[in-house]
Amino acid sequence: MVDEGWGNTSDVRATAAKHQIWGREVPFRNPHFTGRAAELTALRERLTGTSTVVVGQPATPLFGLGGVGKTEIAAEYCHRFAREYSLVWWIRAEQEDTIRNALIALGRRMGLPDFHSNERDYSAQVVLDALRAGDPYDRWLLVFDNAVRPEIVSRYMPQGNGHVIVTSRIAEWRRSLRSEGIEVAEFSSDETVTFLRKRVDALGASDDEATERARRGDAERLARALDNLPLAAEHAAAYLVETGTPVDQYLELFERNAHELMGLDVDIFYPHAVATTWSVSRSTISPDADALFQLLAFFSPEPISEEILVQPGRVSSLPDSLRDVLGDLQKFRRAGRELARFSLIKIFGVRNVVQMHRVVQAVTRGRIEREDAESARELRGTVHTLLAASDPGSPEHEESDPIYERSRHHLVSSGALESGDPLVRALIIHQVRRMYLRGGHDESLSLGEPALALWRELFGENDLQTLWLAVEVASALRRKGRFEETRELISDTLERLRVHHGEANDAFLRGSTVYATSLRMLGRYQEAYDHDTWLLPLYERHMRPEHPSSLDLRNNLAIDLRCLGRFQEALETDEATLRTRESTLGPTHSKTLNSRFALARDLRKLGRYEESLDLLRDVTATALGKDEPWHLGRLLTEADMAVALRRVGFYQDARAEGERALARHTAILGPTHRQTLTISINLINDRRLTDDLAGAQELGEATLQTWEKVAGADHPNTLAAVANLAVVLRARANPSEARDLDERARDGMLTVHGEDHPNVIVVSTNLASDLAALGEVRLAAERGERTLETSKRVMGASHPCTLAAAANLALDRRAIGDQSGADALFEETYRRYVDELSSEHPMALRVLQRGRIDLDIEPSSV
Repeated sequence: MVDEGWGNTSDVRATAAKHQIWGREVPFRNPHFTGRAAELTALRERLTGTSTVVVGQPATPLFGLGGVGKTEIAAEYCHRFAREYSLVWWIRAEQEDTIRNALIALGRRMGLPDFHSNERDYSAQVVLDALRAGDPYDRWLLVFDNAVRPEIVSRYMPQGNGHVIVTSRIAEWRRSLRSEGIEVAEFSSDETVTFLRKRVDALGASDDEATERARRGDAERLARALDNLPLAAEHAAAYLVETGTPVDQYLELFERNAHELMGLDVDIFYPHAVATTWSVSRSTISPDADALFQLLAFFSPEPISEEILVQPGRVSSLPDSLRDVLGDLQKFRRAGRELARFSLIKIFGVRNVVQMHRVVQAVTRGRIEREDAESARELRGTVHTLLAASDPGSPEHEESDPIYERSRHHLVSSGALESGDPLVRALIIHQVRRMYLRGGHDESLSLGEPALALWRELFGENDLQTLWLAVEVASALRRKGRFEETRELISDTLERLRVHHGEANDAFLRGSTVYATSLRMLGRYQEAYDHDTWLLPLYERHMRPEHPSSLDLRNNLAIDLRCLGRFQEALETDEATLRTRESTLGPTHSKTLNSRFALARDLRKLGRYEESLDLLRDVTATALGKDEPWHLGRLLTEADMAVALRRVGFYQDARAEGERALARHTAILGPTHRQTLTISINLINDRRLTDDLAGAQELGEATLQTWEKVAGADHPNTLAAVANLAVVLRARANPSEARDLDERARDGMLTVHGEDHPNVIVVSTNLASDLAALGEVRLAAERGERTLETSKRVMGASHPCTLAAAANLALDRRAIGDQSGADALFEETYRRYVDELSSEHPMALRVLQRGRIDLDIEPSSV
């Protein structure tokens, strides 16, 4: 028995046929599985709750030293009790990103509605939620294999009507899992003997008494020499089977190698038994197989793709010992199968990968490093060369993801972060970029931040590739919501790029767009606009005006203008960008759709509500026809549909769309993501307009509190939440608190925007309504007069916001005795409402009924 499954595909196929989902990572069933009855019985009792030791069926850890068979017991349990589960999934748990990868892969197989694997940081949570709910699979088994950090692994363990097994060399799981776990020790002597006799025909049972006694005696002597370690027993058995060597001769070889290894110090218990068995095997295998064996020891313990190892034409320089085996696919496969026959590696034919047991790998690598440091350096360098050669150089393209996934798990373990090879460093930069582009912000930072710290130390803070990596780390920080850290890092990086490498290079240009975006996210819209205005000529000189990056920058300029309330200029900028994108990229390209979406926003801000809704419907239908995943852009388009519907007066439809958008955002992005919070600000208004004032107030208060926490009390979107909550409070007969909130919002917005910003006009209009509700009608009329004049000048006489200010002022004029002035303003305002929005629009109907108009603020989405 060994620490991993070694069977054939028939077991998996037979089992998978009985279940809806059977993970292909589940090891094949080991036909030589021996003993472990006590451990399997205890595991079954713990998982099914029949044990009195544990209450609540928590995850059950199998812990013990490397090589004792923990993984093999877990795999045997999967196969033995497979009929009990509708879903069986195996998770390699040594690294957090492999855990997340496994859960994302499970999500795809489960066919969850709205599941989007490209938003990596939240997709795993969607899967865990489905498992907890038991929908659509209510009986499931997850195995977290080789878990090393309980505090991390426990985050990914769902509660529910399912079972979780953990294998680990760590004993301390009680605090994380409320479970003592099951300790897996080495074989008993009888189990080792039984295994060897079952595995090796020459040691098998015999009817002849003398032969039987001799064979048992050989098995017992061999078991003692192997310290009853299952992994060592498997290697010894494989050698005996493959070579037909008598036990006496094997023990002589074993003893000789054991003496050679006694002085070595390896950081895994039982190194000598394992090292000795593979040392005996290495003396028998071919030179190609031995060279491959040594190379594999310098990869990660994770599976290694054949496409990484054999890259004819892409790798120009290889050591002499590896040139043949890595240069010819057939020679490689022969060498790999030879190693597998001696149980030195495992081959997964379905996935076309090979894997070396982590204990064997650690012992092998340690011995080479101690005995031949130069060979170790050469082997490590070869691993780095192979990893770098696999880089497709296109982290933006989703079709490159499977290629990048082959190398990602080997970067840290192989020491690639320390490599000075520019191609290796480029691969790391591309991996950091790719992961945050796919929504894997945590994964991106977990690689990028340590690499950046190391590169600054090794290569200097002004090294160009170090600065390139800093740009990508800053981008990941921004997407993670760490905006102040983003600004600090990118500011320092841009200054170093400017001084040491000039402004006309790709790293500086890319970093500059990150800097402007960080300013927008911090609410510093004028600074962002000034920076983008300065940057655009630099982009167009270095590239060309119609280059996609130049168009991206023009798109950002329009966002700046929109945030500043300069809607007509934003519209003109977006129209020009749209025309170029349509001609160069086509009408359905994602960036073309982004321009059309931006245009819809501009139209809505200008009060052209019907045009905006029609355009947004068209964008949504096109995206739906492309069957695009739920990336940030598509999520935002869905959310804007609710706002567009509200503006044209379809309040119930807007509420339904808004609630759906919030639920989807929360599931995919999380409840505190900036985009989720902008949806919440808008939904406050939808609930209010559908007479759910209690729900509107509850959401408004929670949203305001969260915005204050993540962005600060003075951020423009925090102030938007304040203003929208104020309208709800006045509708709930609390005009005094509404006035306080509106005054807070207006004072803050004046500081950020100045008096002529549309949002200041909206809050001033609502503040007049607060005053009127408090009986201060003269003050309300005075404020209304000033606000109306400003709105006409800034937004135009027929803009819906101007009309709202006018309609409310007509009521206040009447209240202070100016009947003629009130009537004239009313007649003109109602006529404009009918012309602009139609007589059936809810606002027009409310004006006709002499009701006040409440305005809301749509938060900036950048």
